[in-house]
Order: sequence, then structure tokens, then C-alpha cells
Amino acid sequence: MTTYSLAEALSGHIFPFLLVFTRLGAGFMLFPGLGESFVPVRVRLLFALLFSFLMFPVLMHVLPAMPEQIADLSRLIAKEALVGLFFGLLLRLLVGTIETTGSIVAVQVGLSNAMILNPAMAKQSALPSAFLGMAGVTLIFLTGLDHLLIRGLIDTYKIFPAKDQPPTGDMLEVYAQLVATTFTVGVQIAAPFIVVGLMLFVVLGIMQKLIQQVQLFLVLLPLQIWGGLFLFASTVNIMMLVWLRHFDESVGRIFAW
Repeated sequence: MTTYSLAEALSGHIFPFLLVFTRLGAGFMLFPGLGESFVPVRVRLLFALLFSFLMFPVLMHVLPAMPEQIADLSRLIAKEALVGLFFGLLLRLLVGTIETTGSIVAVQVGLSNAMILNPAMAKQSALPSAFLGMAGVTLIFLTGLDHLLIRGLIDTYKIFPAKDQPPTGDMLEVYAQLVATTFTVGVQIAAPFIVVGLMLFVVLGIMQKLIQQVQLFLVLLPLQIWGGLFLFASTVNIMMLVWLRHFDESVGRIFAW
């Protein structure tokens, strides 16, 4: 009877599977739609396990051998988890672009205090921010961008080979640049509301100086809300198209597609 030691079993197929699961599972943990707080933990875990099971035979040739020392094994696992989390954080930043737009829209429209539970962020958010955030995640799956993101997660093995050390300096630089770009694009998408809101507040300020007996800001607040909702309904399709283009171009730029 042939017997196998635990080391031989782990170094055969179990270790490559667990190593692939470490990176892919960390990425799916922050994946748009799948990594949301309202998705049951078991669903996310089963999806990551099944996907890792399908992909690890394809990725076995790029994986290193099982280290003999515990310290080396710990560093390898931490490195794979870091790469997966880095990819997931980049996607979260890109989704956060449209949520930043929603926060700016809420301030300009006068709905910054109208809060609702945002399932994507698992906390209270302004109505426009929660709506745009959920609409963005929905459009990712409707337009097929989820396949692009899964491909990007697999292509991390080309950018960050499992046998090499990840360039943490470059990763931090990319993350910092994407944070700045996220805020800039979010403000640009909300530019119509900023311009209209600025013009409205300038006119109200002049009128308030001329008619100091009446609190015009309170009187015209319903007009501000209704006008802002009309502008929002008129431009929401354009805002989502601009955001989708930014999302697609950013992912393609990261992976040089």
C-alpha cells in the first residue's frame, strides 16, 4: 500500500489551490457587487472557493514551490493576500468615484441631510450617493464589466508574479494617484450641479441683501430641491456613461490592455 506524507500531499495540489484561493479570495472580498455587506458570507466564500478550484490548474505553472520554512510560507501567504487586497481596493476606489459625485450632488441639491442606508457601504449615506452607488454596481454587471474585472484579477499574476516580491512602492504610488483621480473625476461629473448651485447661491445672496426682512434661503429651499431633482433626472444617464468610461479606461490603464 502506497502512503503519502502530509508534506507531499500539501505540495501536490492542496498548496497551489490554497495559494490561489488566498489571492483570489482577497480580491473577491472587495469585488463590486460580490463583496458588498448585504451578500451572505457563505455565498462569497463558496464563489471564491469554486473560482479558485477552476483556476488553480491553469495557474499552477506560475506558482512557487511550497517553502520548507514556516517564516517563508507566512511571507508568501501575506504577499498573495496583499496583491488580492490591492486589486480589490483599486476597484473600490473606482466605484467610490460615483459615490463622491453623489455626495456633491446631495450638498448642491439640498439633500445632504436626507440619509438612507447604503447597502454597498453598510452605513448611512445621502440619497443621491446611495442611488448612484447602487446604480454603478448594477451597470457593471449589466454591461459585462464584471468579466473584465475577473480577467484583471487573473492578470495580476502577470503584473505581480507569485514567485517575485511585489513592488510595494509602486503599489502605493498607483493607489495614491488613483485616490486623487477618483476625487477629481467625481467633481468633474458633478460639475453641472456645482455651477448651477453657485449661480443660485449668488442670486439668493444678492436678493437677501435687498430683502433682509425675508429668509429667502428657507423660502426657496423647496425650489432648490425640486430644481436639483429635475437636473439630476436630466443628467443622470450622462453621469453614469462618463463614470463607466472612466471605470473601463482606468482598469485598462492599470493592466495595459
